[in-house]
Amino acid sequence: MSSIEGSRAGSTGSTAGSRAGGATDATDVVEAALAGAAPRPGRAALLRERWFACSSALGWAAAAEWPDPAVEAVCAVVTARHEGRDARDRAVERVLAHWAGARAGAGIGLAETLTDLAALSTAVSGAGAEEPDDGAGAVVPGHHAPVRGPDGVHLLRAVSIAWTDVACGDIAETAAVDPLSGLASVRYLRTRLAEVYRAARAHGRAAGDEHALVVLTLDVRDWRRVAPLSIAGEAAGVVFDAGESIAVVGRGTVVVLAPREGLAERTAVLRRLLTRRLAAAEGLVGSPTARIVRLPATHDGACALLARLRDAEPEPQHEPEPHHEPEPDHT
Repeated sequence: MSSIEGSRAGSTGSTAGSRAGGATDATDVVEAALAGAAPRPGRAALLRERWFACSSALGWAAAAEWPDPAVEAVCAVVTARHEGRDARDRAVERVLAHWAGARAGAGIGLAETLTDLAALSTAVSGAGAEEPDDGAGAVVPGHHAPVRGPDGVHLLRAVSIAWTDVACGDIAETAAVDPLSGLASVRYLRTRLAEVYRAARAHGRAAGDEHALVVLTLDVRDWRRVAPLSIAGEAAGVVFDAGESIAVVGRGTVVVLAPREGLAERTAVLRRLLTRRLAAAEGLVGSPTARIVRLPATHDGACALLARLRDAEPEPQHEPEPHHEPEPDHT
């Protein structure tokens, strides 16, 4: 049993207690995904019933754990009438990624999540959610699903990445080293910040008078974010090589805790170094940024700042799937 699956029973109470927060997140995702689309609640309810039945038939063990606000979000987006195929495809991918993250956060393993995705595929085929004439349908990968919208492999990859991001994030929260990049984890950075705040208080000073954060932000693309993160961490280590703390805070954010003395000059050097080293890196969209952020008045405020930096990251971009023209029929 994996560590994620092993935590499932113990997390049941906390999962139930967090339903309100999950519902709020799901509502935000649905509102964004349905921008410009027409929801169809009746179809969504029908799809939800069929999805649960198919998932149960495929072996979903605990019926009480299946309902989730993210499930409602998927049903609403998949059955809505969207403004064109591209808008529909983006909305479906976004809501499925949110759903996969919710499953991981609830302690549900990747294998069970993908089986549930297969159940959704079967349910879509049988619920009449696909309407070829008006573009209102959506595609979910699976043997029985119509081949429209994002390619099945593409969606499987998006779901797997979203599940892994949350699962590995939970692991990283309890470790000193981020398992993907090899940099210090956000947990370690919070510990270092606590030491800085204690030392400043002992000397009657504000922590922000002598230390600050340098925030490196990378707009990264899917699983290839690991290489840019590692390169950014190495570049930061070249410039900040006197015992400063360098940690990965989220999908594409590296934070350096450093003394304020000479910080503007060192940050400028880091920007130039990042530009050179990341010029040919795969998975990076646009140019990296590096900025100085003042420490808040309290350690709690600093931890909240780290959370905001993580949550403010842009959604990962995906390369468009190649478009294949249908072969002419010579028969």
